[in-house]
Amino acid sequence: MRKHPLGATGLSVSIVGLGCNRLGESIASDDHWDDLVRRSLDLGVTIFDTAEAYGKGRSEEVLGRVIADREDVYIASKYSPRKGDQGPDFGYTAISDALDASLSRLRRPYVDVYQIHSPKLADLASSEWKDTFIRLKEDGRIHHIAVAVNRADEGCALIGDGLVEVLQVTYNLIERDVEEALLDKALEGQVGLLVRKPLSRGVLTGKFTPGNEVPDHHRATNDGDHLPGRIEKAERYKPIGADYPGGLTRLAHHFSLSHPACSCIIPGARSTEQLEENVAAAEGDLPATVREQLDAAELA
Repeated sequence: MRKHPLGATGLSVSIVGLGCNRLGESIASDDHWDDLVRRSLDLGVTIFDTAEAYGKGRSEEVLGRVIADREDVYIASKYSPRKGDQGPDFGYTAISDALDASLSRLRRPYVDVYQIHSPKLADLASSEWKDTFIRLKEDGRIHHIAVAVNRADEGCALIGDGLVEVLQVTYNLIERDVEEALLDKALEGQVGLLVRKPLSRGVLTGKFTPGNEVPDHHRATNDGDHLPGRIEKAERYKPIGADYPGGLTRLAHHFSLSHPACSCIIPGARSTEQLEENVAAAEGDLPATVREQLDAAELA
């Protein structure tokens, strides 16, 4: 599989990683999840995005069983801020303890990319989180400082700050907010981008249609009131996807990889079939003529 430099970190990662939000869920056995990770490795996946909050640590446990301390595979994990008396706790003790627990589950001496999980920009205004992460990096327990952001303005502010080395952002055919400012800014600042939700939680697979109910168990329902509008918007791209080699899914993946700032997409997978379809997006690039069609559909 092709690889891409993750900003200025020095890491060269597979352009398709594995988002591990579902890894370890009780819907399947440990053997199923272990085999899924092993198949990812067979297919050339070299970066896995997890978090202490995913399955209350079970996602990290799966990766620990299968990957352990392999140096040719990179782990990106996340700290979920604890609530302190004065707001989120970004102190050294809180984050260090959480990191140690993650490292124990991962069976590794360090996390390659350690992120704050979806903080509010106002919560990052103080220097405490920066001092903590720098200290953890000096300890050797994290190698690269990162933040998983929810909005483009948050990412732009962090890049302007000059500390963050990697950002996790949402970028897909439906959610393009990062296009106007953040992507070029990240490229200029040599900040690596891990792109989540390239399929907009499955909406861009084409499986949903306007007016039809989405099953309660599907992750797309997490979008709440935004979901009907996203399904409507996906309809614009179905005719283009129908003519695209590999269909709408590959088209969506190629779109999210099309900007040179985007180092890697991290779609999730619950089955080998989904995994292999996602990894197939590593082949080929988005033609300029198709990009023009997509932009025209966006404005329609």
